[in-house]
Amino acid sequence: MRLAVRLYRSLRIGCAAAAIYGLYKVPTWSRKLLGRPEPERRTATHERAARIMLHTALSLRGVLIKFCQVIATRADIFPPPVIEVLKQCHDAVPSHPIEEIRAQVERELGKPLGAVFQEFEPEPLAAASLAQVHRAVLLDGRPVAVKVQYPDIERIVATDLANMRRLCRVYERFDPQPIELLPLVTELTAHLELELDFLREADCADRIRELFEKDGTVVVPRIHREWSTRRVLAMELVGGIKITERDAIRDAGLRPADVVQELMRIYTRMILAAGFFQADPHPGNLFVQPDGKVVLLDFGLSKELPEGFGLGLFELMFSMMTLNESAMIRAFQELGFETKTGDTSTFVAIARRMMTRSDTGRFEGEFTEEMTDELFSAIRENPVVRVPSDFVLVGRVFSLLSGIAHSLGARANVLEAMGASTAASG
Repeated sequence: MRLAVRLYRSLRIGCAAAAIYGLYKVPTWSRKLLGRPEPERRTATHERAARIMLHTALSLRGVLIKFCQVIATRADIFPPPVIEVLKQCHDAVPSHPIEEIRAQVERELGKPLGAVFQEFEPEPLAAASLAQVHRAVLLDGRPVAVKVQYPDIERIVATDLANMRRLCRVYERFDPQPIELLPLVTELTAHLELELDFLREADCADRIRELFEKDGTVVVPRIHREWSTRRVLAMELVGGIKITERDAIRDAGLRPADVVQELMRIYTRMILAAGFFQADPHPGNLFVQPDGKVVLLDFGLSKELPEGFGLGLFELMFSMMTLNESAMIRAFQELGFETKTGDTSTFVAIARRMMTRSDTGRFEGEFTEEMTDELFSAIRENPVVRVPSDFVLVGRVFSLLSGIAHSLGARANVLEAMGASTAASG
């Protein structure tokens, strides 16, 4: 990457960081000088800060978009106005010109585009922070979806991560805050290492397909290995109805409630039974076919859970059903939660906050958006210093699934899903 580009990106990121810092600190300094108290809410300030982040990310693209996406998943740390604004990063990513994409594919495959594809549509089917997907047709007539990593994205990632680490160290050294940002950059780095390797993504897709091979109700696109590299992924083109299109699902003769419950069964089986799951179930990655089969796409962020995690999660749910406080504490500890003071009563408070959003005051197997939002709010407000990243990813999955259920006007019961998953796997 040219020095001028690196300097430009560093300057833009530094200016955005300074602007956000000023949004929070200048009013604080002014109130101290005037002897005024801090406001209880800073909704407008949070929104302005998030919009600065969003504008900078969409302008510079690359890892900054991914960083905003990570922040948008951390409702346990950041306030709701920030989460709501940065959610747009999942849908508002601009695509790269077809000339750049064509050159990247030809470099990776070592052949002209016409030697592999008889058709390659210039407009992408989807664009994300690291890559975009194009519809194409192989020479033998098979339709495929081709995922192409953006040119020079690895160097852009390295530059931006270095800038963010530098800013986080300065921020945390000279103005220590309750929110530690450096661990988020470390978490992002780990995710990016996974997502930048398309051959690993191909392996993950194969693994999930094998998991549901005897199931018959889950579709995972097959990978064309001969036309795939670390930066280009050619896969079977599969279609379906977008998972949030309720009217289209009904028109196909399907019940939205059944679709929601099937989706919960699939993720319950991956998380609790297999300990390996696709960790990004947003509506752009999920479809349902007219025969009721669910299509799973995009396995870049697939996660292997630690041994015993599924059991710990089940114990947490069961303890909330039975209102067993000692079991709640044990389950949180087994999942890897820690508190500043070692006071385990915090875990009970978190669980009880979550259960207040249930109609009965206890967990009965249904995850709703209100319950997951309350869970992350409770974590954010209590002195929890370590929320295991695996739990955050799983919590995000259930939150996204509950959002999909809400869009379809239904609820999903995880306990029923566990029973159905056991029957299907048996």
